[in-house]
Amino acid sequence: MEPCEIQFTADNLCHWAGMGDYLLTPPDRSYEITLRYQGEPPHGDSYHVVDVAGRRFPGYAWGCMFSMSNCSNFIAFSWMERKFERLTTIVDVRHSRYFVLPRYIYNPCIEWPSILDVTTPSQAPFSFIGSEVWRIF
Repeated sequence: MEPCEIQFTADNLCHWAGMGDYLLTPPDRSYEITLRYQGEPPHGDSYHVVDVAGRRFPGYAWGCMFSMSNCSNFIAFSWMERKFERLTTIVDVRHSRYFVLPRYIYNPCIEWPSILDVTTPSQAPFSFIGSEVWRIF
């Protein structure tokens, strides 16, 4: 079965993807992200193996909200390093690195250098200041 294709655009930078295989394309169409369905935890969402621009991403993506930056450099999503924790990661696609946010955000919105919580707009955004320690993948 072919993966469901989702094209992110400048007008629609956030999409839900879960319970199947997906091919995500950023606004500038310069790379692809593939999500391959792996299973479901005891309560709820699916989880997926992720490839970012042809590179295997560690851990698993949760099947829920995916957000890209307008410039296509960054993607944010719910992630787990180990089953079945829920974290939010920001991937810097151009440098093959990622950063795990200190708090979980279900529906992130990237307004670089800030990450906003669309679901809880009263929460202060997380802002990158340049001293963050990124992980390479």
